[in-house]
Amino acid sequence: MSNILKNGNEKEKYLDSIRGSLFGGAVGDALGYPIEFMSEDRIFSIYGRQGIQEYALDSSSGKALISDDTQMSLFTADGILVADALGDLSSASHAYAAKAYMDWLITQEQSFGQFQDQPQRLKKESISWLLDVPELYSRRAPGMTCISALSRKKSGGAFGSIDNPLNDSKGCGGIMRVAPLALRHGNRDSLDSLDKEGAQIAAITHGHPLGYMSASALVHIISRIVYPRQQMSLKEIVLEARDAMARVFAGESYLGTLVRLIDLSVALSENHDDDLANIHQLGEGWVAEETLAISIYCSLRYQNNFSAGIMVAVNHKGDSDSTGAVTGNILGALCGYSAIEEKWKENLELSDVILEMADDLFYVCHADEYGDYEYDRWICKYVKMRRKPDLVKEAPQTQFIAVKGDITKNHNVTAIVNAANTSLLGGGGVDGAIHRTAGPELLEECRHLSGCETGKAKMTKAYKLPCDYVIHTPGPVWRGGQKKERERLASCYRSCLELAVKNGIRSIAFPSISTGIYGFPIDEAAKIAVETSKAFVSEHPGELDVVKWVLFDDITFAAYKDAIEK
Repeated sequence: MSNILKNGNEKEKYLDSIRGSLFGGAVGDALGYPIEFMSEDRIFSIYGRQGIQEYALDSSSGKALISDDTQMSLFTADGILVADALGDLSSASHAYAAKAYMDWLITQEQSFGQFQDQPQRLKKESISWLLDVPELYSRRAPGMTCISALSRKKSGGAFGSIDNPLNDSKGCGGIMRVAPLALRHGNRDSLDSLDKEGAQIAAITHGHPLGYMSASALVHIISRIVYPRQQMSLKEIVLEARDAMARVFAGESYLGTLVRLIDLSVALSENHDDDLANIHQLGEGWVAEETLAISIYCSLRYQNNFSAGIMVAVNHKGDSDSTGAVTGNILGALCGYSAIEEKWKENLELSDVILEMADDLFYVCHADEYGDYEYDRWICKYVKMRRKPDLVKEAPQTQFIAVKGDITKNHNVTAIVNAANTSLLGGGGVDGAIHRTAGPELLEECRHLSGCETGKAKMTKAYKLPCDYVIHTPGPVWRGGQKKERERLASCYRSCLELAVKNGIRSIAFPSISTGIYGFPIDEAAKIAVETSKAFVSEHPGELDVVKWVLFDDITFAAYKDAIEK
């Protein structure tokens, strides 16, 4: 049993149920995955009259492989635990789950090695320590609705939501991944709020009401099992979930369809007919409401027998891994991890990761009792987003330096910044000095850039200057501060730094932009320059080694030196 258990049968019960649900879902998934696209005749011809009764092990790894169902469930858990760790109560869990799904998309598009070899700046949006798990970089028949919805976001679109659905899909890709929300719930939220949040997590990719309402019902059922507020039978919990859907989604035109299917699953579970014939009345599980109905049926019918329940749940002609996974989520929560037969615990792919995540879900609900639970590991995974401390690479500190001198001389930087005018064709002051030193080739290249807006930046070669690049940015003319001069000056620095990072430039030298003939007050310009640059560096750790200001006179040098020290 986990080292977080120090006393009390009550806490053991919670942990056993949480572990059971997450692990049980993976068991059902792995059992059903090899037969997902088989006809019933083929299933029974290969595995006998009872169908598949034990794992079909992968010939290469010797493991029972999980599918995208368990992969995405793990990323759901990771996302909502990051939200908890960061204490971001202003953002609902679904916002972080959505970010975690973008990390899952990486595992479907790249190999582990490809992702690890990427520059740090391309990884900065990732939030999941699961990206440190090589086995997750594998496509296991991922749902194309999930892939297309997340790819749309990657291309600049928005995530889906209940109010702004991306599509009309009610596929089971939404319901099969929401169980972790119920497991981390504890007694902190109202059930109605939790139910709505479960729907929002499904609606990130699946926009049909039956897709997200079914997910909501599953979250309600699992939460009630794991965190009972009164003694209730599984049937009572299912019927309560049905009634909760009618309340939370009152007026939804598809609500009647969901309610009727839940009622049918309950009724069928109480007859004495053949399981397969009953399941055929509920559907095949390719859509969310059918997945829910089949899983409710199997869980009610075999509520004291985890193995029997998941075997019935997968042995049909439909979406076997998803009906197996959701049935495993429910029965695992009900029976507990300790009641799952050893044969399901052996050879399950990523079983250690699944149990690790389950323990973390338990901890976040009981942090007060177990505040010392592997604290460093917790921070590593959900704040620094790496699986192990030795994988956390502290970003080197960027140096902020002010020197007095001529920016056209050698300052050991890759790029210098030119305080240009909007034509980019040269002028007085720093602009003229840079053009004279670089030679006529610089002006010729600038002629092809079509100028540059104030606050923006464009880059050229440096030619005869002692660096590799010149980044040109037109600063604002000071007009008393009433024409957004401060915002435009800050934009100059941010635009230059963005261009530098985009091109792998790690050292850059600025002049004092806009404080010459453009008249910007020196002290204020220095403060904006330093604060904007430091803010940018904090958002891009490890991307820049040196940010330098090369100042021509004593007064300007003193102002920037003071701003850096403050």
